Amino acid sequence: MPVELKKFNNIISVTLLLLILNNYFLISIGFFNILLKINTIFFFITIIYFYLKNFKNNLALKIYFLLILLICFGTVAGAWDLRSSYLFHAKRIFFDQSLYSAFDNYADFSHNDYPLLLHAFSASFAHLTGYWHEVFPKSAYTFVYLPPLIFLYSYMNNKKYLILLSLLIFFLGPHLFDCRIDGVVALYFTTSAYCFYNIFFLKNNEGYKGTFYFMTFLISSTLPLIKNEGFVLLILIFLVTVFLKFFEKELLVNLKKISTLSLSFTPFVLWKFFCFENGITNTDFTLILLRENLTSRLLDLDNYNLFFDYLFISNEKIIVVLLFFLVSFYLNFNKKLFIYTTLLFFSYSALLLIVYFSTPHDLTYHLHTSASRVTRSLSLMLGIFSLYNLNIYALKESS
Repeated sequence: MPVELKKFNNIISVTLLLLILNNYFLISIGFFNILLKINTIFFFITIIYFYLKNFKNNLALKIYFLLILLICFGTVAGAWDLRSSYLFHAKRIFFDQSLYSAFDNYADFSHNDYPLLLHAFSASFAHLTGYWHEVFPKSAYTFVYLPPLIFLYSYMNNKKYLILLSLLIFFLGPHLFDCRIDGVVALYFTTSAYCFYNIFFLKNNEGYKGTFYFMTFLISSTLPLIKNEGFVLLILIFLVTVFLKFFEKELLVNLKKISTLSLSFTPFVLWKFFCFENGITNTDFTLILLRENLTSRLLDLDNYNLFFDYLFISNEKIIVVLLFFLVSFYLNFNKKLFIYTTLLFFSYSALLLIVYFSTPHDLTYHLHTSASRVTRSLSLMLGIFSLYNLNIYALKESS
């Protein structure tokens, strides 16, 4: 890809993410006014500029995204999570004109402690039009897919990128247009993990350029603000990176970059501090539940059978992507990438086991209602890293 086009894509991605985060910042300090509307308008102007400038470049993504957007506008928000949690919070932010409306702990079933970045973004769409009507605000959850997708285009050839778009449909499906945010978590987690790999495990590459590094910081800052799960996933990326750098005896050399990127946790930590100060807590996972439920469930072998059955054995998408992963690394065994990816996979799987075994709900019920949803991050990560490995293989063959 020409350097000018890659630079253009990176600038567009950075601009869109900055505007999303700035939207959150403006609402957090009470600027629910004309400045918020201007910020939202600039977001749409940037997307229009991306479409019109070099229109034939990345045409697949432009058509693909328009089709998803049309489906989004043509579907209703029917699922419980959408109506009773995500859009409910967005609606409260819009009518109360405050990010902190959840601090009255009204309707605590809607997870008032969850980060509100995407819901605030949705509320700004309603603020732009002046009234609440669900359809347009719902599209905000689809628009946030665009920055990482534009960014990733610069680092894959056209054929591999078309496969990437196909993987998104296969693994995320309706999440792309129905405003459920687990798909957003999966894409931002995978993109963040990809950026960390490039920065810390490849030499003389894009990871050492300022724009790439800044994009990594923005993606990492966004991930925890999407959902609590995003915070944990970002911690796993940091831990795996630090662990591998320690064994490569390069931790001190990379300490400055790791420390700088760790600042991406700041917005999430601030949000949790405000929640704690106002008595808003997470009721699904606490230290008490960890002590009481986890210990007893760890001793029952049937619980392991349930866990592995719901998350892996009966999950056809995990099975397919594991086969794809094995074939990819059979064709091109990239040792560093293989270790990095498998460590992320197993550490997240172990974390899921701890969370499920400590749940206050019936284990079978909790697995049945959420297993396919939480494994999307695992599936997409394995799929995209397998594709990335094949992209490296193709570049070797052509050189």
